[in-house]
Amino acid sequence: MSRSWMIVFAIVLGWGTLTNAQFGQIENLTKKAIKKTVEKDDKQAAEDQKTDASKAEEKTAGQGERGARPKARKDADRKFAPGLSFSTVLNGVKMQPKTGDFRLHHIQATFLPENCEGGFIVLRTAEHKELCQWDWTPDNFATKKPYTLLSINKTTDLRTGESISGGSISLTEPGQYVLDFYLPDELFYTFPFSVEKIAGDDPFSGGDAYVLNGDWEKCGYLFYSEANAERSLAWKIWIRHKAIEKLQAKVQIEIKRDADGALVCTNRPDTNYTFTNEWVRYEFDMIFPPQETSAGAYFKAKDLLATDGDYTLIRQRYYGSSFWVSPSDGFPGDDFGSALSWTNYQET
Repeated sequence: MSRSWMIVFAIVLGWGTLTNAQFGQIENLTKKAIKKTVEKDDKQAAEDQKTDASKAEEKTAGQGERGARPKARKDADRKFAPGLSFSTVLNGVKMQPKTGDFRLHHIQATFLPENCEGGFIVLRTAEHKELCQWDWTPDNFATKKPYTLLSINKTTDLRTGESISGGSISLTEPGQYVLDFYLPDELFYTFPFSVEKIAGDDPFSGGDAYVLNGDWEKCGYLFYSEANAERSLAWKIWIRHKAIEKLQAKVQIEIKRDADGALVCTNRPDTNYTFTNEWVRYEFDMIFPPQETSAGAYFKAKDLLATDGDYTLIRQRYYGSSFWVSPSDGFPGDDFGSALSWTNYQET
């Protein structure tokens, strides 16, 4: 009960017999009190409405509705739109298997605006609930244009609003997630992935682990430095062993020309590798195959570009016995990408 209404009730209840004049005075006093109370209640209602709107806005931001964030630009008036170097995304999205700590590390953007002062990255569930935000500033001294290192300077848990030291967030709930990369006025990149909890068959292996699934499973590329065809050719791919236990194995990479089935180049297959349940990018230097006069010598990019056509890359993994096992055989725990085909065009 408001104080003004209490005053009116006290006056009415305190007088037994009222004259017309007295009643008129009370009536005027009551009207003034009621008017004051109504004005106060209207003001309070407006304040409550403003507070509710503010809370709703905070709730919307916490739920991660993309409507509360900048939109992606659909115009085509820019020669080069901002983006990310995809290999740095696959290298920079990290999960600690034992603890489920999730963090971002050394991701590079491309073609940011010249006057860019920073932006932010938002982690969401598939239902668009916001979990974490990383604020970044451009580090233009660490890379050459058009690349820019995203330097993380603040991490916020959007569920609590609290700052996080160390830049990592616990992400132990299996499911689908999305990372959205923002400039102050634009959503410019989206990276979906999932988290999975795996268990080991060996009770002494150290318990469960949390692993990432996504584009790591299907991305690989041929590389030669500085786009110089005189440099040696390498095949880069992300590999992990989806199990608690580590796996020791050898790897064989072959590139064949589709037109005649000729083996063009291979890697050095005698190297031993140890694979864990974390995605790691491996680099395999390509060499001339044994039947060539230059057998064992580094295979240069120009040697592949010399002949136009379709080529197929074949991967196999050797498990220490007398046979090769291809990933297509469905060996448990393997994530080794898919066979790739591409067409090369000779430079003119």
